[in-house]
Amino acid sequence: MSGGLPADVLMKIFATLEVPDLVRAGSVCSSWLHAYNCLRKFGACIQPQTPSLIYTSKSSGASAAGFYSLLENKPYTFTLPDPPIRSRYLIGSAYGWIVTADERSELHLVNPITGDQIALPSVTTIEQVKPIYDNNGAIHMYGYSRYTGAEGYLDPPSVFRLDKLRDYIFYKAFLSSDPFTGNYIVVLIHHPYWQISFARGRDDHWTWLPYHACYTDCAFKDELLYATLVDGEIHAYDINDPSGKPRVVMEGLKDCPPLYKMYIAQAPCGNLLQIWKVPEDSEQEVEDVSEPDLDPPDDDEYFSVSEDGSESELETVPYRRYTTAFKVYRVDLTAKKLVEISSLGDNVLFLGLNQSLCLCAKEYPQLKGNHIYFTDDNEYIVFGSKNKCREMGVFNLDNKMSEKIVSPRIWSNWPPPVWIVPNPRKMNLALLN
Repeated sequence: MSGGLPADVLMKIFATLEVPDLVRAGSVCSSWLHAYNCLRKFGACIQPQTPSLIYTSKSSGASAAGFYSLLENKPYTFTLPDPPIRSRYLIGSAYGWIVTADERSELHLVNPITGDQIALPSVTTIEQVKPIYDNNGAIHMYGYSRYTGAEGYLDPPSVFRLDKLRDYIFYKAFLSSDPFTGNYIVVLIHHPYWQISFARGRDDHWTWLPYHACYTDCAFKDELLYATLVDGEIHAYDINDPSGKPRVVMEGLKDCPPLYKMYIAQAPCGNLLQIWKVPEDSEQEVEDVSEPDLDPPDDDEYFSVSEDGSESELETVPYRRYTTAFKVYRVDLTAKKLVEISSLGDNVLFLGLNQSLCLCAKEYPQLKGNHIYFTDDNEYIVFGSKNKCREMGVFNLDNKMSEKIVSPRIWSNWPPPVWIVPNPRKMNLALLN
């Protein structure tokens, strides 16, 4: 089929393909498959990959993940390693990897294209979590304490079954670089109160960054971790600093609307952007979000296990607010102020449970410049009900209007769809040892 082309020539050709074409090319014949495998092994793809939506479908099976390609406007299906993807929560996506929480509330990195999977440090090494053992010495529950480094918390810990802790503790995860190299950092925003912990690629525990809370999003830039708070304040962390104390690079906004969702991303030019997601106006009462007792993903109600094994009913899902607009600001680190920008120009943003991403649309023919692609990341709704309709759309910064990406009927409601940039690099298992 290849007309006798040598493997290195095939690899150069394949390196210019996006993942759907690359996978198809690898299935043509044995020589093309060999070139395809070599390309993945050496990470030699040079073609920027267009973001896709990862989702699941009940009809495809518990271990199957669907990809909706924005490049081709069509879905694909991949089989992922156990635990089954439909039993997991998705709490992050970056560099082609998703961050998942399984039924024991343990975290994994998964590359849906290659099937590679990396177990992250145990949830029991997070500062506020302690294992509870049964008579046989096996972990059968978790103790969860609501405290920060800034203040004590005197109430006794809550007790959760292994599969229920994830409803309460995880918010969003981030990666410093492609895990393909083995040299990466995972950052976790978690409860109580949206705190930060991190782990390096070979760590066996999570390192807690105390003193501050109420973070909503993170971005890596110039070997620093920038984290934005609910009021727009921005902190810069040097992960290598043993003190763990951040530098305040932007003060919080006194008049910041409390229901706005804050994101932070690095533009292709290197500037930091802060993005505000604006919910629809409503006169309905909004419950206090100062201490998020999240409503977990059962259809109507939910039960928590107490120390003596009894169950207590929790509140139902709060009122849903849909996105109506976005505001975009350039972060002026020198003047320590935000500069509102009316247009992204040729750039495009991807926001949701994924690591906030800003790309140049000129490199991706199917993407629309000056648009924001967004998915559902309201934690009360995402973790509050499996059967709620998921919000997905594209917001035009020119006319301030949103449009649907595709009909929501093709999507599974659980886990909610998440943006991912496909990554065909095959993990070098030796790097994990």
